[in-house]
Amino acid sequence: MFKLPDLDTIYRDMTSSSRQMARGQVWCYQCGRTQKVDTTHCLRHGWPKCCGQTMSISNPREQPNR
Repeated sequence: MFKLPDLDTIYRDMTSSSRQMARGQVWCYQCGRTQKVDTTHCLRHGWPKCCGQTMSISNPREQPNR
């Protein structure tokens, strides 16, 4: 019988497979604030918000259109 992996394993795999999530930092594009996060926790419970918006895992300096 096939056994599905538990959700914690799925979230950890997702986090480790993404360079942006693995660094554990989010940015507010509105005010520039940054915050260290546990991305596995954020996937389970939601991402931090700042200035009324969800913070991004993308560093604004890495975004050519910003």
